[in-house]
Amino acid sequence: FPTRRSSDLLMSHYNDFETEITDQEALVRALCRCENRNRQQIQTGWVETHTDPQHLFGYQGDRRNQTAHVIIRQQHVGGAANDLGFVKDKDGKYSAIISDYDSSHYNKMWMSKLITYYNVEKSKIELENKGIEYTETKDDKGRIQLRAKFKAANAASHIQVRR
Repeated sequence: FPTRRSSDLLMSHYNDFETEITDQEALVRALCRCENRNRQQIQTGWVETHTDPQHLFGYQGDRRNQTAHVIIRQQHVGGAANDLGFVKDKDGKYSAIISDYDSSHYNKMWMSKLITYYNVEKSKIELENKGIEYTETKDDKGRIQLRAKFKAANAASHIQVRR
């Protein structure tokens, strides 16, 4: 393991995690399906969205160099946490910005759930924009299923996203 200097202990390092996420609305909706470190469902009002990226702050209120377009502030991330952010790159993809400290909860498993919820929400937004009715259910294995009703075919189509 790399050794940390004592000055490193004062500020948690941020890591960037690339994603295929490109739709901000679907990202916000997906975040609101996830839980924070305190096992509370993330609320819409906790998620900030910005056209111009804003600075993230550490658990002591210190302004960090990292900026993000979508931010959950530390009081909503969960106890002694740092801000959690998503920054949009020049190609339109969002990268998650998560501190080392917070990565114990906001880890690979959490990101996997977020991506699943993102895919579901992105599909729902596309159906809503086309005026197509749908229902969302979970099967006995916990997999999310979207069932869309297409008026022209008069038959239900089945879309399944695994978590």
